[in-house]
Amino acid sequence: MLLMRSLLRALPDSAALLIVGDVDQLPSVGPGQVLADIIGSDSIPVVSLTEVFRQAAKSRIIVNAHRINEGRMPELTVAEGSDFYFVEAADPEIGLRKLLTMVKDRIPARFGLDPIRDVQVLCPMNRGGLGARSLNVELQQALNPPGELRVERFGWTFCPGDQLEGSKNR
Repeated sequence: MLLMRSLLRALPDSAALLIVGDVDQLPSVGPGQVLADIIGSDSIPVVSLTEVFRQAAKSRIIVNAHRINEGRMPELTVAEGSDFYFVEAADPEIGLRKLLTMVKDRIPARFGLDPIRDVQVLCPMNRGGLGARSLNVELQQALNPPGELRVERFGWTFCPGDQLEGSKNR
């Protein structure tokens, strides 16, 4: 909220401000919900874009994302040639094995992708058997051949081709 306040104060009176955002994205990093508050205020014109252009409109990923946003369950049935996979696992170890197979074999084979360069795994937590920390180690061992150049720093091993993501702005 302080950042938005500073932005608004810095604008000259003659300026126009266009704010573009996605209502279905994660909320603001700092305090407040700037976009949600602006949209909910009914004091500023708001336009909602509803047609998908970047992904195929028939993509099961898109269809199921819309179902979830509407409060409905996604369609979990297996469809030939689908771009959406639901993987059921009774425990984290089984889930990990299935995930490694998806990343190494199924997704690259289905879409013609390189599993290191083109596939990214997102997870909602850092800790636990299927958290980001464990998955990073398991995926690195599965995808980076032994003997490759490795650097160990800060308790982590880094290899050529590893994807890094900054999660803190300092």
